[in-house]
Amino acid sequence: MNEMFGTNGLDGRVALVTGAGSGLGRATSRVLSVSGAYVVASDKDPKAAKETVELIRGEPRRGETEAVDLDVTSPSAVDDTVADLSERFGARFDLLINNAGTDRGSDLVDIDDEQWDGVFGVNVDGPMRLSRAFVRHRLALEDGPAQPVADIVNIASISALTVGSGAAAYNSSKAALLKLTEVMQTEAREREWPVRVSAINPAAMATPMMDQWGLPPERMMDPTIVADLIRFAVSLPEEACLQSAVVTLRNEAYPR
Repeated sequence: MNEMFGTNGLDGRVALVTGAGSGLGRATSRVLSVSGAYVVASDKDPKAAKETVELIRGEPRRGETEAVDLDVTSPSAVDDTVADLSERFGARFDLLINNAGTDRGSDLVDIDDEQWDGVFGVNVDGPMRLSRAFVRHRLALEDGPAQPVADIVNIASISALTVGSGAAAYNSSKAALLKLTEVMQTEAREREWPVRVSAINPAAMATPMMDQWGLPPERMMDPTIVADLIRFAVSLPEEACLQSAVVTLRNEAYPR
């Protein structure tokens, strides 16, 4: 595994990673675990989440891991998951990686309401509800000893900044997530949350979600590149914040 930024800095921290059953979520779970975090690998497909955990347990690692069944479109499941982790780990639960995403491509005239609502439910509503529950969890700790800053990382997309035919729902949802991230960053600063918020905007990665677009392999990034950037973001000194980062291959034309 390519580990751009080393393996130190996350000992004792507990991370919830959504969409961890494949692709970037799996790569991020592996990188954070190697870096010392206790990783809660969540996915709406519990079998896939368990496969991620088994892969991690079969490698040299520093952090422990567990699999959790989580559909981010379910408000009750989101609240229950965050409440459980808060009860079990307390202040150690200080990393949230909003990675779960979906892409159901159609031209505007062909997309139906179920497709549109489904994409926004995963890509926007899920991160909003998880972030809301997570920030409430961190704010509830303020009655106790002062805690280190916690981290939320929202995985948006280069598609939040570019335009492509056949992807109205996906592009719009990722743009909405990026704007939500900016609002969260402003509230974190102005309301003095004990949380910092980052956005990562990757170009195309070699993940199952991208199969539908038939891009050539040379245009697909290794998800571990992006996972290493996530690890870097949550390892910065408390006075710094990676606000928004775009990561592409060198053969990408951006903007496009």
